[in-house]
Amino acid sequence: MKMMQNNVSKRISLNCIDKTILAFNTINEPFLIHSIIDIEGDVDHIKLGDAIHKAQDSYPIMRSVVRNKHFRPYREIQDDICYEVLTLQDLTELDDADYDSVLFEWFNLPLDVTKAYPVRAMLLNRGDSKISLVFTFHHSATDALRACIFIRRVIDVYNDDIPEKSESIEDIRRYRKVDELVEFAGIQRSKVRSYYRKMIFSIIYRLVIAAVPFPARVFKDRSGKSRASHLCNVVLPPDVLQKVEDKAYQAGVELNDICLAAASRTVEKWNAMHGRTSNLIRIMAPVNISPKGFRHVLSNQISWLSPTSNPEDRVDPVMLLKKMRSSVLSDSRRRIPFSLIYFFYIVTRVPIVVTAMILKIFVLTQTYVDSILFTNIGVVWPKVGSGKSSVTNLGSARIVNFTGAAPVMTPWRLAFGASIYNRIFNISLAYRPAMYSREKAQKLLDLFVHEVVNYETVQKHPQVL
Repeated sequence: MKMMQNNVSKRISLNCIDKTILAFNTINEPFLIHSIIDIEGDVDHIKLGDAIHKAQDSYPIMRSVVRNKHFRPYREIQDDICYEVLTLQDLTELDDADYDSVLFEWFNLPLDVTKAYPVRAMLLNRGDSKISLVFTFHHSATDALRACIFIRRVIDVYNDDIPEKSESIEDIRRYRKVDELVEFAGIQRSKVRSYYRKMIFSIIYRLVIAAVPFPARVFKDRSGKSRASHLCNVVLPPDVLQKVEDKAYQAGVELNDICLAAASRTVEKWNAMHGRTSNLIRIMAPVNISPKGFRHVLSNQISWLSPTSNPEDRVDPVMLLKKMRSSVLSDSRRRIPFSLIYFFYIVTRVPIVVTAMILKIFVLTQTYVDSILFTNIGVVWPKVGSGKSSVTNLGSARIVNFTGAAPVMTPWRLAFGASIYNRIFNISLAYRPAMYSREKAQKLLDLFVHEVVNYETVQKHPQVL
């Protein structure tokens, strides 16, 4: 019996979404999440490596590899950390390389989760006491928010803020014999009984009816099948962030609502600039809609929503903002994302090869994955009661900025991301250079930033929202 318990403790069951992500990974979709920390000062790489190992001990999923048994994938926890996760790079010692080229090469290194841990890190010396610490995670093991939690653990250990013999933080998926997402969705069924038929219909609507007409196709200047991804980023100072937040507050909405509405207007204007019309535009958005306890089950606090807009919605910016806001609230109250959990569960009842074939059909027909993805990581490591960050240093070195990128691509190979660190507003765009030039990707990002910063709102009225 003791031996059986030990064997069980070395496994982490994959939920239905994790398995779907692994299937996506086999059809040329780069499901990697990147976090870039800009640092000024000196960092002890030996101490940093030890801190990463201790964080892996605290989060067993970060020292696990994917195995299969009877066509059922699971994560096998490794007892010993058998190789280094941290890689050292010195930009000053490279002759013809620049920061972007080294960074993009790192982004596009393959990460085989059947042979390696789902996390890797690079300490890049940029010269003049400037350092970039880059973490890359596989999406089947974590998400943007849990990645931030893991990195926070690494920094706390490096700064000696956590006792060396602190208890390990067990992953919620250990020792479970059932899919916790499907189990939780089943518990919620009684709360959404009046909407249950609508939830089932939403799957049919999303995959069949809403697929015609196709969503607006963002203009592409190249064609290619390469999965390599690049990133461009814009950093907005605290005064600009305050300006946008004030407009959101006056309109009675969230910053996320303005970003979603701005994304719709960006797609419309971009296509119009290139002689294309924008009919139905869909923005795929991870939005925190879950009740308090749901975060411990889903483990990433987000569920997929897809607010849509038609040409008549985008005539007036206030009208569009109301439309996006109401769509998000409506889907949240009806627990529509739970229907996607059931869908993921159904497709993962078959071997992962078959799941990959099903998902490939959805991608090719543009029915499941939509035009633009927007990931709002939110405020990173906020101090309670303040907009400032509670994590500002790595030893004697000062943390300047934190940029997150979750380039889970759509068929249009574009993904916007946003994060706030220490009142600094970061907006990034992940794209595939085989399909977009660097210049056009930057122009698209600049257009989106302009739409966010200059979005027109009105003061909240009791009958408006």
